[in-house]
Amino acid sequence: MTYDDLSLDISDGVALVTLQRPEKMNAMGPRLVHELLDVLESTRHDDAVKAMVVTGAGRGFCAGADVSGGREAQALGEELIEADSFRRHHEAPIGHYGVLFEALNDYPKPIVAAVNGAAAGAGMSLALACDIRIASSNARFISAFVHRAIVPDTGSTYYLPQMLGKGRALEMMYTGEPLSAAEAERAGMVNRVVDPEELLPNAMALAEKIAKGPSLAIELTKRLVNQSAPNFAMQVEREAWGLSITGSSEDRQEGIDSFLEKRPAQFRGR
Repeated sequence: MTYDDLSLDISDGVALVTLQRPEKMNAMGPRLVHELLDVLESTRHDDAVKAMVVTGAGRGFCAGADVSGGREAQALGEELIEADSFRRHHEAPIGHYGVLFEALNDYPKPIVAAVNGAAAGAGMSLALACDIRIASSNARFISAFVHRAIVPDTGSTYYLPQMLGKGRALEMMYTGEPLSAAEAERAGMVNRVVDPEELLPNAMALAEKIAKGPSLAIELTKRLVNQSAPNFAMQVEREAWGLSITGSSEDRQEGIDSFLEKRPAQFRGR
C-alpha cells in the first residue's frame, strides 16, 4: 500500500512510523486511520520488524481526531471510499477509531512513542497505547474530549487511570488541562524527557536495542503484562506457560552459550 498521510521506514529491525500531516498537527482523518491500520496489519507478522517507533512530523505528535473529517472524507477518492478494508473497519460496531486502537492494543511487538509535541485527545491515546513513551521537553498531553463535549474514547478511560491513578486521570478528563512533559515524567506516564533534537535518536536507539533482543521472549513478555491474570497464582501459571515456550527456543540456548563463552548474544528470534 502507498501511504499519503504517514511514512514507513524499516531498518535494523525497527519500523519508524511518522505521521505526515504537519499542517494539521498530524490530526487523524479517515485516511491516516486507514493507513495506520495497514501498517499494524502488514508488519504484525513481518520478521524484518522486531519493534516500532511512532512519531509526528512538524511541531505536533498528534492533535487527535480531525474535526473536518466529514469534508475530508468526501475528497478522499474512490481508492479509499470503495476499499473493502476501509468499509469493513469504518462500519464496525466500535467504529474506525475503535478498530485502530484495538489493533494497537493487540499488536504483539514493542512500540515506542517518540512524543515530539502536543498529544491531544485520540493523539494522547495513541501515545498511551504504546509500550514506552519518550517525550520531547516540548511535549504536552491533553485529554481534549471535554472541550468537544464528548466522553473520552480510543481507550483513554482505560490507559489514563492505570498510569496516573483515578483521581489525577479524572481531573485531566474533567478539565482538559494539559500535562507538561516534565509533569508526565514525574507521574510515570512517560519513561523519560529529552531535548527536542535528541528525541528521535533516543527513541530509535532504544527500539534498535530491543530489536536485537530475543524477540520471542520479548513478545511473550508483552503478552503476559498486557493480559495479566486477576491474581498472583494464575499469573505464575501463565508465566510457566511462557517459560515452556521460550525455554526450548534457539535463543534460550544462545543466551546460555553466550554467557558461558563471555560474548555478546546473537539472538535470531527462534
